[in-house]
Amino acid sequence: MAPIVELLRKTAHEPEPHGVASDGTHLWIGSRATKQISKIDPASWDRLEVIVPPGMPWGMTYGDNALVMTCGESLGHSDDDTRRIRRYVPGHGFANGFVPVPDETGSHLGLFAGHILLGQWYKRRLLLLDDAGRIIKTYDVPHQIAGVAVRGARASLLTTDDEEHGPYWITQLDLNDPTTHASDVALVPFPARSLAWDGQRFWTNHREADQTVAFRLPE
Repeated sequence: MAPIVELLRKTAHEPEPHGVASDGTHLWIGSRATKQISKIDPASWDRLEVIVPPGMPWGMTYGDNALVMTCGESLGHSDDDTRRIRRYVPGHGFANGFVPVPDETGSHLGLFAGHILLGQWYKRRLLLLDDAGRIIKTYDVPHQIAGVAVRGARASLLTTDDEEHGPYWITQLDLNDPTTHASDVALVPFPARSLAWDGQRFWTNHREADQTVAFRLPE
């Protein structure tokens, strides 16, 4: 299988970059080390804003004029990673309320048909959710899900069977037909985290190298 074609690598503004999202103009990159999100101009690589969410931003996507994220939040007891989906509206801040995460597990996000698409890493499935967090549709995936990017009715997933040692792949899935088998289309030659599509290229994070990577799929 052919590998992805790297277009550029950039040093992250904060260590351990994890989640990444794009609105087509800007990038948002979350840090596992600081639990903050940096808004980035991808052309200059300047940091334009720092967002402090109410918990660790494990996964992010952008749509409907908002940055949507899965936060691992502390509720004041021993469980410091309660997962909640929250929206941040640029220029206004965090919206009131949240969407609960089914089974208290899930990280990476996409948007499809006006609904949130949540990847559950170890359960190997994508969940299409309504505004109350109820499951509308389930998509089974052959690998663990480390990133989600949606283009039209096609989900491109960053996947692996072994998060420590790899390999990692880009796996594609038809969201209009949950019975269609997902297919691996490219090899990712490093332990990547998260996936975003900016309209022209994909973005992911090489977390252990403190780098963000832009790439395209092989032809």
